[in-house]
Amino acid sequence: MVAVTMTDTEASMLDFRVVVERGPFNLDVEAVIGVGEVVAVMGPNGAGKTTLLEALLGSIPLRAGWVILDGQTLEAPGEVETLPTHEREIGMVFQDGLLFPHLNVLQNVEFGARGGRDAVAGLLEALEIEGLVDRYTGELSAGQRQRVALARTLATRPRAVLLDEPLAALDISGRARARRLIGDVLRSTASGALIATHDPADALAMADRVLVLENGRVTQFASHDLMRTRPASGWVAELMGYSFLEGLGAGSMVILGNGTEISTARNDLKGHVAAIIRPTAVALYLERPSGSPRNSWQCRVESIEFVHDIARVSLVGPFSFSADVTRSAVQELGIRSGDHVWASVKATEVVIQSIDS
Repeated sequence: MVAVTMTDTEASMLDFRVVVERGPFNLDVEAVIGVGEVVAVMGPNGAGKTTLLEALLGSIPLRAGWVILDGQTLEAPGEVETLPTHEREIGMVFQDGLLFPHLNVLQNVEFGARGGRDAVAGLLEALEIEGLVDRYTGELSAGQRQRVALARTLATRPRAVLLDEPLAALDISGRARARRLIGDVLRSTASGALIATHDPADALAMADRVLVLENGRVTQFASHDLMRTRPASGWVAELMGYSFLEGLGAGSMVILGNGTEISTARNDLKGHVAAIIRPTAVALYLERPSGSPRNSWQCRVESIEFVHDIARVSLVGPFSFSADVTRSAVQELGIRSGDHVWASVKATEVVIQSIDS
């Protein structure tokens, strides 16, 4: 069978290579999702997130590749007969939920459900919607509708679940609660899940790994920690708040296009590389720091945003970057938007990423 020659599926729930052409856009994505694993699919607008989910569901035919679910090949052009969407045992939760307006919550969840009332009751309780069973969709908040939609999908006992921007319509407080509930339920009941989202908080709260798509290709498929410490592209670095500065390696230096030199702890740099600077590695001073650290630049404060006790200070100097400092540090420095400061980064804090020519 085609599955045997592609990937060892014994420890995987969803194994795929999706090659799709939609006009000028070409998507080519390959990945393996483990049993019980929740994966977030992220990327800029137009990267192919929704197209990937629709292809896995069977709504868009593959030009090439394969989709293997729990060892069964659902689609492989030229190899096996394509299994239609309704036979794939893949559940889909759309952004708007797509609930039946003429049915109440319980009737929506029970529609197509497999198993008895106890299984449905367990889902209702886990998603904290057991008190809404007699309400109709028009009486629900956006967050409640999404939880009902997920319960309805999981009640069919799919082997994999796909969610397309499930929290996009929720406010900040609603998103936080929904992330916790949905993440917990997916891990406890789903055999594997992909969540397309543009919000890194969704990925951090609900997913085990993140699959990053850019221009129809995978640029990184990794854990949150690895994305934070080793972002593989400028988009990923910016997403995590890092600066991704491309330039030419010259011994211990990275020379940017504008001539700015960034010192590193390496001494073997050459060719096209990126210097990655974490916001937490940037120190701020009102005057040039004593001892003249090798990486010090005078910058203008573009903005200051507070999240709890951390201040994200956006800076414009020889390049644009950010510093994460404490709220008290901002108060002690007395800085505001438009002020000038010195920013310093130790050479040992500069991470180097090789870039293929």
